[in-house]
This record gives sequence, C-alpha cells and structure tokens, in this order.
Amino acid sequence: MGSGSQFTDEFKREAVRKAEASQNVSRTARELGISNKILHQWIKQFGQADVLDLNTATMSELSRRIRELERTVVQKEATIEVLKKAISIVSQEKPSDTP
Repeated sequence: MGSGSQFTDEFKREAVRKAEASQNVSRTARELGISNKILHQWIKQFGQADVLDLNTATMSELSRRIRELERTVVQKEATIEVLKKAISIVSQEKPSDTP
C-alpha cells in the first residue's frame, strides 16, 4: 500500500472547519467516517495555518476565532497554574537520603 493519502487537502480542510464549527472532534470524525486521531492530525496541520484575512473575514468567523483563542488562553493559564504548583511541591521536597 502506498504512503499517499486517500483524502484531498480540500477534504481535510473542510473536515477541520466542520470540527471547529461543531467544537466536537469525535462527532465530526464519526460523521466523516475517519478516526479521531486522523482528524486531530489534520487540525494540527490545517487548523493553525488558517489565518483570517481581516479584509474578507465575516463577523461570525472573527467571533468564532476570538472564542477559540479565548478558550486556548484559559487552557494555557490553567496548565501554567498546575505547573507552578508542581514546581512548588517538588522544590519543597527534601531528599530523605541526605544527612
């Protein structure tokens, strides 16, 4: 079997758009008959590259992008807080083997 994809880039981009619009990757993957893993790969490949052109983007596209970025910021902030707490805990631990 060849290493080429059976899906066109246009199909992949459309799948990414559907997943982002529905905000449910699992359901979108099921509807399209593909695996979640494949759809996540496509999102990484095509999702971030889609930069909105401010001259042609609609208000709903801009609003969707803002909501997406706000969710990303919240997730990143939560991750940072968890890491800060982990660093604090690890830095307070003292090895019991030292005299």
